[in-house]
Amino acid sequence: MVPYHAPTPNAVCAGSSLRCLPPLGFTHPTPKPTVVADGRQIDLEEATGTFKPNGVNELRFNRHIGRRLRQKRTERGLSLPQLGKRVARSGQQIQKYETGHDAVKAAVLYQLADALNTPLLWFFEGLV
Repeated sequence: MVPYHAPTPNAVCAGSSLRCLPPLGFTHPTPKPTVVADGRQIDLEEATGTFKPNGVNELRFNRHIGRRLRQKRTERGLSLPQLGKRVARSGQQIQKYETGHDAVKAAVLYQLADALNTPLLWFFEGLV
C-alpha cells in the first residue's frame, strides 16, 4: 500500500525520457483532523457526529467517584490543596473531581488512590 503522501508514479516524469501520462484521476483521501479548533482530541464517532454520550450515566458515575473521593479525603484529614499537591493537581481541580464537574481519568484515579492509601476498587463500591 502506498502512503497517501507519496506521489503517483505518473506525476514524476519531468526530465526523464519516459512519456508522461495524464493523471489517473485517483486522489488520496485527506485524513480527517483528530484535533478540533479548541485543542481537544476527538475520536471518529465524534468527528462524524455519530457519537452520542450517555450524559445521565456519565454524570452519575462522575458524582459517585467524587463523593467517594471527598469521603476518603476528609477521613484522612487532608485539605483540597494538600491532596492536590500529592497528585500534582490544584486544589481547585480536586474540587471539580469531587463535585462531578470533571471526570477523573484512570491514571489520576490511580494516583489519588495511592495518595489516599486506598484500594482503587474502593471508589467503585456501591456504584451498581
